[in-house]
Amino acid sequence: MQTKWQALVVLLIVIAGAGGYWFGHRSNNTVESNLFTQKPLIPIEAEQTISVATAQQLREEYYQGINTISEILSLPSLFAQQEALYMIGGRADKIQLQLLIRDAAAVADAQQRAMLLQILVVRLTEIDPQTAANIALDAYQNKDYSLLHHVYQHWGKLNLEAAINSANKIKDSYQQSTAAQGVLAAISVSDVQQAMEVSKRLGIETSEEQYVGNALVEKAIQDPESALQEAMLMPQGYERDSALQGVIDAWAKQDPRQAFAYVERITDNRARLQLQETILYRWAESNPQAAYEIMLTLPKGRTSNVNYTILTNIANQNPREALNLIENISSSRNRVDAYNATIQTWAAKDARAEANFVSQIDNKQLRQQLAPTVIQYLSTESPDDALIFARELDPNGQMYLQDTVIGQIAGTNPERAFQLAQSAEQATVRQQLMVTVVNNLSYQDPPRAAAMIDQVPSAEITPEIINSVVYNWANSDPDAAMAWVNSKSGQLRNDGLISIGSQLANVDPDLAASYLPQLNGQVRESWAQNITYNYSSYDLAEAVTWIENFRGKSIYNNLLSSVVSQAATTDVDYALQLAQNTSNAEQRNGLLRQIADQISYSDPQRAESLYSRLPVEDRPQ
Repeated sequence: MQTKWQALVVLLIVIAGAGGYWFGHRSNNTVESNLFTQKPLIPIEAEQTISVATAQQLREEYYQGINTISEILSLPSLFAQQEALYMIGGRADKIQLQLLIRDAAAVADAQQRAMLLQILVVRLTEIDPQTAANIALDAYQNKDYSLLHHVYQHWGKLNLEAAINSANKIKDSYQQSTAAQGVLAAISVSDVQQAMEVSKRLGIETSEEQYVGNALVEKAIQDPESALQEAMLMPQGYERDSALQGVIDAWAKQDPRQAFAYVERITDNRARLQLQETILYRWAESNPQAAYEIMLTLPKGRTSNVNYTILTNIANQNPREALNLIENISSSRNRVDAYNATIQTWAAKDARAEANFVSQIDNKQLRQQLAPTVIQYLSTESPDDALIFARELDPNGQMYLQDTVIGQIAGTNPERAFQLAQSAEQATVRQQLMVTVVNNLSYQDPPRAAAMIDQVPSAEITPEIINSVVYNWANSDPDAAMAWVNSKSGQLRNDGLISIGSQLANVDPDLAASYLPQLNGQVRESWAQNITYNYSSYDLAEAVTWIENFRGKSIYNNLLSSVVSQAATTDVDYALQLAQNTSNAEQRNGLLRQIADQISYSDPQRAESLYSRLPVEDRPQ
């Protein structure tokens, strides 16, 4: 027993010592906590959920048997978890709260973590607000921005003066602004005078009209008519417009018909029309048919955006009714927008019915404008029907529409998609559709994509089709990709090898360099250029050493130019050194001109100096 108590005492000393060390190494303006910066090796997750009966017993005992975050998360309901957390946080001291916060910060689930931290940090704010603020600052630096505003808002309610002083001592401007806004949020929106005074002390430049507007929006919940009357008396400007919009939006949520009737009596034409549109937007959410009937009484040309919103909401209930109403829209552009909104809403519910409707529209131009929306949904519901629909349309729209459908089919059945692609009548469409299928498949299975292409007559194979396979294959199995490309002939073979070289040099230039002995001619030079570019992107000296392998060859000058070009963007002196070490005067002047051209915008004076060193005929005119 004595040993047991000795162990307990030692544990308490360790905890107290850790807490003392933690507090001793903090000041008001520096954050050294590792609560958020130290990533836990094993994120805390909920233990196996306890039974409802056990949870009920724990509740009746005020959760005396629960002490840790993982135990809290094991409770079977969100309400019980929060209730237990409030209970435990309420009886915890400052040290215990910090330990709980440390464990809460390690919770794996983001929503649970946010819930735990907000409750615990607010509780710590009641006991030691500056320590809570320091923890929130630490969290902010690690991209958890919610706690800082939360702490200072709570602190401002408890002790406004202390919260203001603390916020003003924060050095980082973003953190200081967040804390200041939190303090300001602690003040009642109706107390405009105090809000103005506090905002000045916190360095927040805000006009009195903005605070008046905020107060009126709050007032609108209880007395919207009076709030709107007061907002109309504000000076003309952004703050007045914002207050009017906020007040009328609050009123429209409660009673849009009453709000609209009142606004109709406003003599200010601009304000009346803007407020009527705001009401209609809100009204369309609850009763779009009523909103539409009212909208028809407004002047034409003022309701194009409202049309779209109202008809979308009507379409959610009855798409055919929405389509019938569209013809009442005077503007042809607005009609197309309204059609798209309605068709999209309908298509999400019944793509076939919506496609049938669009295919019967007499207006050919409108039919083409609506076709992409039809295809988007129909290709998911029924790819076969979507392809028929796409091919029935005007040829000008076939490429995009068929490509969308073929891409959808290729995701689940690439062989069938490839067959359908080959069945397209036009050669250009056929080749583009094959590229779409191969692109889809080559990410997961390049050999399978290559096997498809091998079934196509050589006259139908384009460089784009070859490249779409080998570009991905080069990453996973360059030997296999090169063997397949080498089975082709002529320019197809060369283009395929060049594509492999481009990709391989970007991923692993050393590996790419090992293949050069197998290459020759145009292909070898392309690979060498790509390898040189990637070497020089990481290590200019290594790139210079690499191109020495080609000294005396016709490609050497081009490779040196590539290295100098890269050097000129990061180390102009080194680029000049490379140029001046060139023995051939013509080549040297060419490199100097190249460097001068590259730096002419960033360092025009130095560029002009380089130009002056060139023969007159080589200087820019």
